[in-house]
Amino acid sequence: MQIHPSLMPDPGLSDLLTEYAGKVDSFFLSEIIRKAGGKGDIVRTADTLWPLFTTLDLVTEWVEGDLHLSKKPPSGTRVLTPAEAKKMEAFFGDPSLSPWISGCIHGYIEKKTGKSWDDPVVLQKIRRAILSQKEQYWKEGQEKRISYGKGYSVLGYLAYQAPVYLIQAEHLLYDLALRGLLKTSMRILDCGTGPGVVPLAVADFLGRLGGCSAEVYSIEQSGEFIEAFRHLTKTCIPPEIPVTIHPPIESDLTGIPRHCLPPSLDLIVYQNVLNEMTVTTAGEKGTMIREHARALSPEGTILLVEPADMANSMDLRTIAHQATSRELYLHAPCRFLWGTPCQPERCWSFVEKDPVRTTDLMEALSTGNDGYKFRNTDIKYSYALLRKTRPSWEPGTPLSPREYARLSTLQRHINRRINVGAVLMSGNIGDRNTYVFKICDGTTRRPVYAILPSYHISPWNEALLSIPYGTSVLFTSVLARFNPKYDAYNLLVSRESRVAPLAVKYSGMHTRRKNPRGKKR
Repeated sequence: MQIHPSLMPDPGLSDLLTEYAGKVDSFFLSEIIRKAGGKGDIVRTADTLWPLFTTLDLVTEWVEGDLHLSKKPPSGTRVLTPAEAKKMEAFFGDPSLSPWISGCIHGYIEKKTGKSWDDPVVLQKIRRAILSQKEQYWKEGQEKRISYGKGYSVLGYLAYQAPVYLIQAEHLLYDLALRGLLKTSMRILDCGTGPGVVPLAVADFLGRLGGCSAEVYSIEQSGEFIEAFRHLTKTCIPPEIPVTIHPPIESDLTGIPRHCLPPSLDLIVYQNVLNEMTVTTAGEKGTMIREHARALSPEGTILLVEPADMANSMDLRTIAHQATSRELYLHAPCRFLWGTPCQPERCWSFVEKDPVRTTDLMEALSTGNDGYKFRNTDIKYSYALLRKTRPSWEPGTPLSPREYARLSTLQRHINRRINVGAVLMSGNIGDRNTYVFKICDGTTRRPVYAILPSYHISPWNEALLSIPYGTSVLFTSVLARFNPKYDAYNLLVSRESRVAPLAVKYSGMHTRRKNPRGKKR
């Protein structure tokens, strides 16, 4: 990307800033300008020096027209104990919205309408808003016009979508913790925050976990959403939760001035927002993400999260591919087992979690013959995890061509038994008679599925039914088939086939067996 000379940092200012950052714990940008002998504009100077703030590990705060800079406090990794992980697994096995969040949503409805949250007239207007949003949601491309410009459209969002998105965000935070990417003190930016779903999820998750604090920044352009955000984040979060939620920056994601973006971030989140940017191409979204990533600390993480339907899921893979560069790498769920990045032309991949319990508001909306239209409990989403650090090689990779076939060469092996290595890219998308899992090794352009009929389940292959999404898996003695109807390859897992996580072969670990016929609810 070419940078106009007028936006390049002045060498004298850059040197002074570097010197100050190495000697002084905190200072104002005006001090730097005065030391340089200039009378430069604070905002313009902040914009030109902005990339250096993260390089020097500085945090910023605007104070009465001046920019205060200070060193980012050190923070360690928040490691979960087995007891904490067990507690989290129990919650996610039957998740529900915390009472303080439900109560806050009820309170905002009453503040906005002047009536009880379960008033029949209020509920009917919320139903209309939900139906209108759903009608727009299923349109594709530039025909999609999702707007939150009216009060009841926000209330409909809070009633129907927010509960699922809140728990979904907490799943993602838990996943970061399991990966060792959660810090004891986090600086987080939520891009397209809406009414503050991700900030509320951060507060709820950290309140449940303990031993961790966060400063949360956000960007939002809808005035109605910002009004809801202020109510939900200022009046409802329990005071004992160590989370500071800053007022949202009112801006479009593609047009936000650089100096408005907080530097030295640990996490940037785009949850269910990229699909609503209908006039922006995948390439432009990728460029935007790379620009925002300049505010990311060297060990920071970017989460892209989109709905699980085919169109949005495949678009997400394309956007993630466009966002990667020499300074931003894809870490999950994709793993390139042969060392070659993929071309995600037809990549539909998503996670499915246990459903969230219906809220009191959903129950009130769901009376009558069409009540099912207002219940939204399924948690299914596609995600990509990007980082500035290169992903490390898994033990045993790149795979050996003497032992394993690339999925891109399956046309040579039709009706033969072969060994392959691949990443599990879905849960079971079949049924209990025939289990179907999407797999990928980063080499194939056609979809590939592992097929396990229930009558072929054996102690040697049943691990496939419990291996987590995004895990690298070795398949031994699977039968290659081509399905012309769907232009896809199937790998038949039979009784003689063996299935195990890649880590098992190279670490000697054992997988925990689960009931292969279905999970207990």
